[in-house]
Amino acid sequence: MGGTNENHPLNSLGNGKILIWKRKAEQYLADSGVPYTIVRAGGLVDKDGGKRELIVGKDDELLATDTKSVPRADVAEVTIQALLLEEAKDKAFDLASKPEGEGSPTTDFKSLFSQVTAKF
Repeated sequence: MGGTNENHPLNSLGNGKILIWKRKAEQYLADSGVPYTIVRAGGLVDKDGGKRELIVGKDDELLATDTKSVPRADVAEVTIQALLLEEAKDKAFDLASKPEGEGSPTTDFKSLFSQVTAKF
């Protein structure tokens, strides 16, 4: 996440604008006609997967909330499920999780992907 914010700290690293260029590459992929799923994970944390409710959003809207992070294991599971489920095809979304114990752990990935309405 962060690709819509030109002032994001990651855009000042190296040659600059890393997230802006990443977002342009995602747009190129979406426009190419090749089937895709783009998962824009929030801040990655080293916590156990499968124990949190996952949240999807678009255009960095989750960065304005308290739910900006997601366990690496959950990102891996979402990626695997995206390969298996038609509901994830040709979609791009931000991914974060509620704190452990808040909400119910996500197990229905078809329903999670169905919440995504944006193609890019």
